[in-house]
Amino acid sequence: MALFFGVGTMLANCSSTPFNVNHQEHTIMLTMKQTLKAAVAAIGVAGAMSANAFVVGGIDFGSALNLSHLETATMAQTFINGNGQTAMSYGSVSTVNGSNSYCAGGGSCGLYYVASFGNSQNFTGGYVEFTTATISVFYTNTNVNLLTQNSVQNLATIQAMTPWLTLTGHNNLGGGAAPNAVLNGTGSFSGQVLNGFGGGLFDVSVAGPGVAAVAAAFNTNTVADAATGFADVQLTSSFSNFVLNANDEAAGLAAGCKTGTAAAGAWCYQGTTNLRGTLQPLPEPASLALVGLGLGVAGVLSRRRRTVSK
Repeated sequence: MALFFGVGTMLANCSSTPFNVNHQEHTIMLTMKQTLKAAVAAIGVAGAMSANAFVVGGIDFGSALNLSHLETATMAQTFINGNGQTAMSYGSVSTVNGSNSYCAGGGSCGLYYVASFGNSQNFTGGYVEFTTATISVFYTNTNVNLLTQNSVQNLATIQAMTPWLTLTGHNNLGGGAAPNAVLNGTGSFSGQVLNGFGGGLFDVSVAGPGVAAVAAAFNTNTVADAATGFADVQLTSSFSNFVLNANDEAAGLAAGCKTGTAAAGAWCYQGTTNLRGTLQPLPEPASLALVGLGLGVAGVLSRRRRTVSK
């Protein structure tokens, strides 16, 4: 606003003599050029910052020139032994696009999640599907060691954090899975160790708890399903019952997990989960505002010049 006021004052003080008209036009042109140069320079700086880092929701995803994302996370998950059951899972995000220092500005923060996989079906000793799934991602400005307390306590700790993103299951997995399945898993043995592998598709829940800018960034519809649709995120996981949370074992929350006698709901698995997808480029409000400012000033000066010339 000060810039517009200054230009208006300058024009009001100019006389109508030919010399002053020419001088006025010269001054107008210099002012316009300087304004546009400043706007272009600012846009260049904003563009350079954008090219160097993609930051949303307090998380640095690395170069904005590479809009793919990969989050690796720890995982603890409960045991199921039949159809119509729900498995719970939680963990901490270890890396974002390969970096374990993913907090914007190099600060201290962390991403954590709680997942629920519901309505198990087509259960056998080595295979299971789930028809509903929700992953709730949370943000905190501190780091939490999830191995210092048991899983019940960890769930409460994570769910008290700030909601960051909500994902819901997407069906049509293909590969022999039922059309209504959004997640499936397989199991096998290595000696006496039970290994598990899971995979599924997820959509951003725009209406769910979280940060609007994060939901917009993840909502890309770039992961093709086995029909004609597109999901936003692919999940893969691997886990086993070999090393468990010692606090779960001490609290009786992992009873029978290593002997084959566990009940449904026991915290029998530890492992890793990966989330993959593409990020949606976000608008640059600062640079767009500068463009508007530069063009607005140029338009005012141009109109004033035409008026003076008449």
